[in-house]
Amino acid sequence: MNVITTSEQLKDLVKAYEQEDAFCFDVETMGDHRGDPRRNRVVWISMANSSRVDVIPMGHPNGSYIRTDYPLLVSGVRRQAKGLELRPEDYSKDEKKGTKVFGPAPEQLTPVEVFKALKPLLTGDKIKIGHNLKFDLQSVTKYIKELPAEPYFCTLNAAFILNNEHRHGLGLDDCLKREFKYNMVKGVGAEIEKYTFEEVATYSGLDAEWTYKLYERYKESLETTKLTGIFTLEMDVLKVICKMELRGADIDTAQLSTLKTDVEGFLEETKGNIYKLAGRAFNINSVQEKQRILFTPKKDGGRGIKPKKMTPAGERRSSSGDTLTVHDFSVAHDALEYMRGRDPLVDELLNYSDLNKLMTTYVLPYQGGMSAKIVQGKIKTYQKDSILVNNRVHTDFVQYGTETGRFSSRNPNLQNIPAPEKADSEKQYGRMIRNLFVAGEGNKLIVADYSSIEPRIIASFSKDRIMCQAFMDQEDIYTAVGNTMGVDRKAGKELVLAIAYGVGPEKIANSLNCKIDEARDLMDGFVQRFPAITRYKRHVISTARNKAPVPYVATMMGRKRYLPNLRAREVMLRAKAERQAFNTVIQGSAADIIKLAMVRADALIPDEASLVLTVHDELVTVAPANKAEETAAAIREAMEGIKALSIPMIADVKIVDRWGEAK
Repeated sequence: MNVITTSEQLKDLVKAYEQEDAFCFDVETMGDHRGDPRRNRVVWISMANSSRVDVIPMGHPNGSYIRTDYPLLVSGVRRQAKGLELRPEDYSKDEKKGTKVFGPAPEQLTPVEVFKALKPLLTGDKIKIGHNLKFDLQSVTKYIKELPAEPYFCTLNAAFILNNEHRHGLGLDDCLKREFKYNMVKGVGAEIEKYTFEEVATYSGLDAEWTYKLYERYKESLETTKLTGIFTLEMDVLKVICKMELRGADIDTAQLSTLKTDVEGFLEETKGNIYKLAGRAFNINSVQEKQRILFTPKKDGGRGIKPKKMTPAGERRSSSGDTLTVHDFSVAHDALEYMRGRDPLVDELLNYSDLNKLMTTYVLPYQGGMSAKIVQGKIKTYQKDSILVNNRVHTDFVQYGTETGRFSSRNPNLQNIPAPEKADSEKQYGRMIRNLFVAGEGNKLIVADYSSIEPRIIASFSKDRIMCQAFMDQEDIYTAVGNTMGVDRKAGKELVLAIAYGVGPEKIANSLNCKIDEARDLMDGFVQRFPAITRYKRHVISTARNKAPVPYVATMMGRKRYLPNLRAREVMLRAKAERQAFNTVIQGSAADIIKLAMVRADALIPDEASLVLTVHDELVTVAPANKAEETAAAIREAMEGIKALSIPMIADVKIVDRWGEAK
């Protein structure tokens, strides 16, 4: 390993890396915003290829370790106040409370000279390799004033694509354990200011060296398993989401303040309604109190509501034959959803939960200030900084967040914003949040959404005659299904989505406010009238079950999801895996399509325009007002020009000032 501390060494490094077609790089960061690539301070960059490993320090504060200073205990403070001599036992022995003292750090290069030298490599045609490469790409962008150029190879993404069963074990140390039985040193990268120059140099170099070895291993594995196609798509998408996250989406801060006031008022109003319906005030955040009020018989002072879902503890007690109490039944949001419309108190509790989620997930994180968190039924308050930077929200899109390949997002999670079509029942909460997102002065938002993408995939893959013809005739698919079944559009939609998502009659009964037997009859009728879909579903499951050595399904672009429980002896486990199999083919293919559309859109839109958001099957783009029509046409071409299905892809494209105005 080479420690680069002079200009001559840096020049030699660049010459050496120019000789090969790929290199790995990794950054170590410091500062209050060390986890934010737009604002962090890069103080180390490590690099590796097939023949060498290099680390470049750029402001590490520490030299060698000298000692640890420990604070005085209370007894020590008292002795000091009395002027008495302090003893060793007067000092804390807690390592976490001690402050390490280091000698002076060696001479180092500055970020300016380092990144000036590295820019040709980072913007050239060499393969850039990294583990969680997105963070590294974005962290160096502010120094070289542009996003490093493709091609990319993210070993974290590769690990996920090779086996999505490892979704919760994608850290570098997890991957190295699986592939090489190697244990990485942990903790250094999170707090490099607490370690010596030599310790961080070693850690940083090993990071790059082992990531390059992972690259060699995963590159071969992707080729062997025929997964290079889907991996290439993910790397193309990586470039797009890097640009989206770095740009961010504009937020109307004045509207944000108004929304906060409105939501606070709604919360107080809803709380009053809950107390009135319950006949008394109680801790709305207490699970036990809600259980007692909702499920206790009316004669004993409760609402006497028949519960729909047990808690995990209740399920264990039930299987053991123990007598169940009101506390064995769930009052979680999804459990209460099954009871929506059955009792006004349930509806108000759901309303309160939705409002509280809106406040804690969106309003308070955007605005900052005092926030609240429910811990064991009690509300704890704490100070939280706004996540906005220059009045923009920079969400973190996660490519490996779901087994189907759909994006998840965090800080904030935009995938959970209530759909506008639910606005009437939810006081337009979804629209309220969407209306915070604005085009900005002189700009327009272009909001494009695929029309019924999952039903189109079901129709195309199954070759169902009725559904395919409805799409070719440009009919509303849910109305067409409803007419075939002799039910209304809402019921038609529930049945189609039940097939796509694998929900049971209980869910349909709850959505349609009918009896479970009626819902079951509807599902049986759908199977009879749309036999091609049933046959295709059985084909997907049986084909997957026969895959060796582990059952798996594949999406349109070849993304694999391993489902070993397709061969499980336990009926419930096997049934769940069967639902997951079909759902993955449909949802996963929809994810493939939206990612293809993102890559195409990024290439087709004018240079002045920028993709800023994607939520499920929706793309949001910002463009100068005088380029809005041109951008809208490019987005439509990008989305509808994907010829992946036997029926046309249709995108609903609108030009608006606020995201919420699109629906």
